[in-house]
Amino acid sequence: MIKLKKTCIKCKKDIIDNELHKIVIYIVQEKFTEHHYEHVECPDRFTI
Repeated sequence: MIKLKKTCIKCKKDIIDNELHKIVIYIVQEKFTEHHYEHVECPDRFTI
């Protein structure tokens, strides 16, 4: 099995498999154009 490296587009950090993340897919005129991943909550954006 090949592990794809996922990088958050917002904070540019790697997304580890067990971290919550989402895939953002762009479809233009019913054609898949591109996609990227981002953390559901970026580590840099956590508030305490």
